[in-house]
Amino acid sequence: MWDAYIHVINSVAMQSNANTLDLIKSILASGPKGLGTGMTNIAAILNRPDQESDTELRHRAPYRDDVALGEELNERLLKWAERLGMYEGHLDYLRKCNFGRYVMLTHAFSEDRERLFFAGQANVALFGVDDYFVDDERAGVTHDMVGRNLSLCMSAIDEPALTGRYTSDTRKGLSHPIHHGLREYIANAERFGTPQQVARLRHEDMCLFVGMCHESSWRMNKMVSSVWEYLGCRQMNGLTTCIAMVDIVEAYEVPHNIYSLPKVRQVVKIAGLITVLVNDLVSSKKEEEAGALQFGIREAIQKEEGCTFDEAHRKGIRLHNDLLRIFEDESAKLMVFATPELRRFLIGVEAWVAGNHRWHFTSDRYSGK
Repeated sequence: MWDAYIHVINSVAMQSNANTLDLIKSILASGPKGLGTGMTNIAAILNRPDQESDTELRHRAPYRDDVALGEELNERLLKWAERLGMYEGHLDYLRKCNFGRYVMLTHAFSEDRERLFFAGQANVALFGVDDYFVDDERAGVTHDMVGRNLSLCMSAIDEPALTGRYTSDTRKGLSHPIHHGLREYIANAERFGTPQQVARLRHEDMCLFVGMCHESSWRMNKMVSSVWEYLGCRQMNGLTTCIAMVDIVEAYEVPHNIYSLPKVRQVVKIAGLITVLVNDLVSSKKEEEAGALQFGIREAIQKEEGCTFDEAHRKGIRLHNDLLRIFEDESAKLMVFATPELRRFLIGVEAWVAGNHRWHFTSDRYSGK
């Protein structure tokens, strides 16, 4: 049955953009009913502008904005970070980042405090990898050590299989608080998820670390890449690893053979790129104030097209909005004949994209608001 559904989806995908919406409408009219079909981004498609804006990042309102829940999770994450020694002397900064609110906004359909805390651990630990080992020279980062640092982080997430002596040495050697945070995050992934889901997270984390190494080479060489190269790197060095845990946090599983379908993978990757472009377009002021070299989408566009920074900013907004349109179209096509698990996952990814937008505009880590 699923193969037949994919055949229909692929047939829709081959049609021209002008016909896509009419086809989706016609299939929906006779397609499946039930969980999720009334909540999909079909509504967003029907109400979106004919042409995307280049002045405002189009977005949906978050599916949940429970301030009290966000504060509860944030306080628990702060205590966890303090116990491990992460952000020692800088817990006020970590509090202002408000990763508890991030989890509350993005994983909008979970009420399970333990699973939400697990998602928060992943956020704190993985953003901490960036802070401690990649990006911020004030934390002692040296770009020639980024590859080593990230390889060690991968060992923390996926322990090497060695003899007893060297296993013991490895555990002693991976002694940084971020290593401990990564270990505890992946241990909870193993607690809540299936082996296939944990393997998925490890894969996405490895892609993240490869992308971080790629960006570090630009910084070492003071190089502004072409736009295509920048986007390919940023799709890996982004937020896909957090999006990939949506089903774990909501206590179900999208099977590996469905998650890995090219059309599903496309939607997940585009969602990851959309969310990280928001990061790019919101955070540059903070990075300027920190004295960090700028390697964002605007710099790549400005160099490649020879335009002003303001023009590049508008083109970056338009790129985000164009990608959001693709995400909506492709997600809607999948939604029509999705399995219940995939349908639930796609709705969860929509919620993640919406919550990510709100957090970036309200977290002191980026906006300063």
